[in-house]
Amino acid sequence: MKSMKILALAALVACTPFAAFANSVVFTNNDGTFTSSGVTSGTLTLSQSTLIGIQGLTPYVPDSSVTPPASIGSLTLTTGSMTSGSILTNATFGAGGNITFTYSNGVVFTGSFSSAGWTLQGTGSNTWIFSGTVMNGILTVPGYNPVTIGTAVTVDLTTVGAAPTASGNGYSFSDSQGTTNFTAPALAPIPEPGTLTLLGGGLVAVAMLAKRWRSKNEDSSN
Repeated sequence: MKSMKILALAALVACTPFAAFANSVVFTNNDGTFTSSGVTSGTLTLSQSTLIGIQGLTPYVPDSSVTPPASIGSLTLTTGSMTSGSILTNATFGAGGNITFTYSNGVVFTGSFSSAGWTLQGTGSNTWIFSGTVMNGILTVPGYNPVTIGTAVTVDLTTVGAAPTASGNGYSFSDSQGTTNFTAPALAPIPEPGTLTLLGGGLVAVAMLAKRWRSKNEDSSN
């Protein structure tokens, strides 16, 4: 039966194509507003940020970039709760919250932060860097099955160096530009009905060959 098992495996591989992929995916965003819900507690939210570049998802999605104020999608994020520090200096945030990239052709990346930080760039500076890590994010590409990104997704965003403004119980900061990176996955096409029929027919044929081979061996042994 060893030869028949190999034949069955070959039939499955032939009916399950996978495309080549790049080493890294990079989403680039621009503009938007960071808003904290508190100074030494609460969460940090980024809203109205635009997606201006996507690289590394070929051949599923072509590389694309635009010059602001043009955009090819959007980014929104909210951190988990602040665990230490101050939004006016350096702060850390616990696990939770969410991040969502939406590309104009229907590509969506979404996930939840495992950790995040907010760091003032030097004494007297008005520039902060937001850095976060997402584990087990989900990437959805039209025509392919959604896939879990098992490796770490890194998010690095920078403010424009303008002084923050009071906003409710916290402050608002203007986002400048940043990148989100993760290792590109291999995506499996969503099978069309005809493909499923072909696969089913191929498996039936393999089963019939296996039965005929078994019967022939039994006859020859008697």
